[in-house]
Amino acid sequence: MLKTACSFTGDNYKLLSVDTPASKKKVVAMSIAMLVPVLIWVFNGFMLSSQVLKAGWGWALLTAVVCGSIVFLIEKLIIMAKGNKWLTFFRVSIGLVVALLGSIAIDEVIFSDDIDISVAEIKKDYILDAKRKAEKAFSNLNNIPELNNKLVDAQNKYDHAEAVAIAEAEGSKGTGKVGLGKVANYKDQKAQQRKQDLSFLENSQFILTAAKDSVVNQAQIKAGFSFNDHALLTRIKALFHLVAKDGYMLTVYILFTLLMFFFEFLVVILKLTWDKTNYERKLEMIEEIGIRRIEFLLGKNSPLTDPGNYLPQFEATRNSLGKPSSLYN
Repeated sequence: MLKTACSFTGDNYKLLSVDTPASKKKVVAMSIAMLVPVLIWVFNGFMLSSQVLKAGWGWALLTAVVCGSIVFLIEKLIIMAKGNKWLTFFRVSIGLVVALLGSIAIDEVIFSDDIDISVAEIKKDYILDAKRKAEKAFSNLNNIPELNNKLVDAQNKYDHAEAVAIAEAEGSKGTGKVGLGKVANYKDQKAQQRKQDLSFLENSQFILTAAKDSVVNQAQIKAGFSFNDHALLTRIKALFHLVAKDGYMLTVYILFTLLMFFFEFLVVILKLTWDKTNYERKLEMIEEIGIRRIEFLLGKNSPLTDPGNYLPQFEATRNSLGKPSSLYN
């Protein structure tokens, strides 16, 4: 198991196998912590593709393998990376992103039936919005508001002309003569002309209304076909709509999301909180020795700067200079 754990975390098995039990325990624990989010993402990828997005089994398996592989590499990168505060910030940031995406993905799987209800409401609003937009565009294109104003004006003119003609015939207004005289007939003709204008506008309104209803119905049908109930972003939107309007559901969602978040963030938490082991201190010592060796070899007293190391003909001279002087040489 230790060898497998070392292959997961990138540690040196030969060096670790002769180290302290605490060092071995930490590496094994880190490898197990790696597997938790990886298995969650494999499950998420498969269920999200097969149950939520309604992809085939082949695509679901491929998605599960790809998601698991990517998360495995990210978790391995988080474990292996060591450095300054910026690298620590990067580890925390990438772990946070993976955790949040993982929690949302598994929420989509767990709350799938509830999300379907919210998606249906979003679809209804989407279709209504498409109908309103189609109606507004048709009205603006055919100047329906202006036609309605003309119709109201024509109705008022007709009502006024008819009232004047009736009053003239009754003798209550105008010439004061009762009956259909010339003036009364003339005013009645004017009223009939107003009625014809009104009828023409009413007929135009009826035709445009029928055409508008047809356009709106087509927009409704098109919106219904174009709306994808299994679109991922739509279902994420439905998820947040669902939990935002119900306090109990919001509480359960937050608790469940926090649980998944801590599972996903487990590697980063262990990496930042677990004390250094003897194995890690040994690795730091090896690095420090390597740095000092390089500094020595690059220094002015380095044997690499001695020309005798590169020019064999001067080796005897170099050796003689290194011997103590005496009376006989």
